[in-house]
Order: sequence, then structure tokens, then C-alpha cells
Amino acid sequence: MNIIYVIEDYSENGGVERIVSDKANTLFTQYHHNVTLISVYHDIRPQHYHLMDGIKLIHLDVPFAKKTNNAVSRLLSRMNTMLTAINRLNNTINRLNPDIIFFTTTLGAILLPFCRTNARKIYESHLARNFNPFNRLFFLTELKAERIVCLTSEDAKQFRHAKRVDIIPNYINEVTSYAKDYSVRKAIAVGRLEKQKGFDILIDCWKEISMQYPDWQLDIYGEGSCRESLQQQILNLNLEDKVKLCGRNNNIMEIYPHYSLHLMTSRYEGLPMTLIEAQACGLPSVVFNFHYGASDIITNEYNGLIVEQDNYKKYILAVMKMMASEEQRKEYGTHALTIGKQYSKDYIFGKWIQVIL
Repeated sequence: MNIIYVIEDYSENGGVERIVSDKANTLFTQYHHNVTLISVYHDIRPQHYHLMDGIKLIHLDVPFAKKTNNAVSRLLSRMNTMLTAINRLNNTINRLNPDIIFFTTTLGAILLPFCRTNARKIYESHLARNFNPFNRLFFLTELKAERIVCLTSEDAKQFRHAKRVDIIPNYINEVTSYAKDYSVRKAIAVGRLEKQKGFDILIDCWKEISMQYPDWQLDIYGEGSCRESLQQQILNLNLEDKVKLCGRNNNIMEIYPHYSLHLMTSRYEGLPMTLIEAQACGLPSVVFNFHYGASDIITNEYNGLIVEQDNYKKYILAVMKMMASEEQRKEYGTHALTIGKQYSKDYIFGKWIQVIL
């Protein structure tokens, strides 16, 4: 089968790019499909995620819309960008003659209705529709897509006019090492350094936490546009010896087991993959009850603690409660292992094969 994935910008270092590359590699190597990735925007940065030899990566080199305070200029630039993307995408798809096209990210949802092809068109919703500033444009996507695939049941409810909606969460690859030493006084947080992920909240909370537990260390893994401001926040709070921005790590599943506690303060999520990964490695988690996915993964006082969204005081108390008890961290971490198994690649990928068939 001839399969295409459409993605905004394959040079981005995010969860969508990671999961799409892994699905493409698996469909190509294990199921012997022809797979092509189409990256829409022009970006000279290198790609972070490897594609197997034989998988085509096509860049449409569509220029980004201009950023300007002038509303008319901004609108015209966006329209020009969209028209260019539609034209180049249709020309490429007509040449490739695919059987099925998976559209991802916001731009994919907007482009799907204007894609002239007899191929099956499927939209993957990686960012919950409620949090997408362009979600009103998705009405056309619902009408033109064969189906919508969502990560969570809550997001699926937002596509009321779709022909069909499936729920398929993202998966994690096989876990090879697990947390063993819950006496380690180190907490980990992982994600893109963007406002959505709420690392600014976590750092503010850590100021008070560190006063009560000065021997604990917080390590934050990831890169993003907020790195400089977060580093300045750490310096302003005199936390440079307590909080470290560790950058991106390509083997993060090997990193989790060196910690005894996982923390997450996201403002919202599509499906929190770093939470699933930490759980799969046996780490208890303290998380906000963000939309979507937190309460699907964390059962309070079983495999972690879940706190009312944006209640900083309760979050601080919850973190300190976990820090106070090695026994509790071990108990919740042991329970976490069973949660991780629900998101194994073998189990989840079978659902994608059913979609493709």
C-alpha cells in the first residue's frame, strides 16, 4: 500500500514528529508498505528523528506566514501561505498517487478538505480540538475526512459531525530499564520548553519545595523557545543549584530510572506521552488534572497524585508528600508499571493496522 503522512514541519522536535516517524518506520520495515512523509514548511534546521532508508521525505518548502501587528497584512500572508501549500500539496499527491493519506497537526486539518485525490483521507488529532485556536475551521475537515483519529475519548467528543471517530492513543516503545532505587532524591520533568508544558509553574513551586527539602534536585529535560526565560527564572529564584535544564536526550527512557519521582505541570495536553513513559519505567507521578489524559493515566493515591489544575499550593503539598516517603514512592511506582503496559507498541499498533486495512 502507498501511504503518505502530511506534517507541518518535520524539523520540529516534538511528540508528533517522534510518533509519526516511528509509525512510518514500522509500516515500512515490518509491514512493507511504501511510505512518504510530506513536510509542508520551509525549514533549514536538521531533522531530529531518523527515517529508514527507503522512506521518502519530501519538503514542499512553503514559506511561513509573516508575523506582523498589521491585521490585514497578517491575513493576506496567511492566505498566500495556505494557497501555496494547497497547490504544492496537490501537485505532489497527484504525482505519488497514494492509497491513504494521514494528515497531522493543525495545518494538516486545514489542508485536508482542499486535497483533490481519490485516496482515503484520515485526520490524526494530536492536539485536543478545544485548545486549538483554529478549531472552527475543522468543520470542513470533519465533512471531508473518512475518519478522525483522536488520542482520548474527551477529544473524540468534540468531532460531532465526523463520519467516524476512532480513539487510538500514542504508544511507547519497549521499556528495557526500570526505577529500582526509590531513595534517590531526584525528581524529573520532561517535555518541550514551551508555555503549554508549564515548566514556569513547576520552577515557581520548586522554590517553596526546596526550602523544605533542600537536598532534592529537579532536572528538566527538553528544548524549546522558553529555554532562555526559564533559565532566567531559575537564576532570579536562586535555584541554580536546585534546578537544572538538561536539554534534549534521545534516550530518555534510559534516563527515567535514575530518578524516584516524576513531575508534570502542563496547562493542557493532547495525550501526555512523557507521563506514560515515566509510569512505564516505574516512576510515581504528581500531576495537575489537565485536559486531556491526566485522569486517564493517574489514579490518585495508586500510581501517583493528581491535583486540581492550577492549584499551586496543593501541588506543592502533593510533591512534598511524595518526597517524605520512600515507601510510598516505591508503592506507587510499582503500580505505575501496570499502567505503562496498556500503552505498549504491540497492542496499540494493531489498532492502526485495522485502520489501514
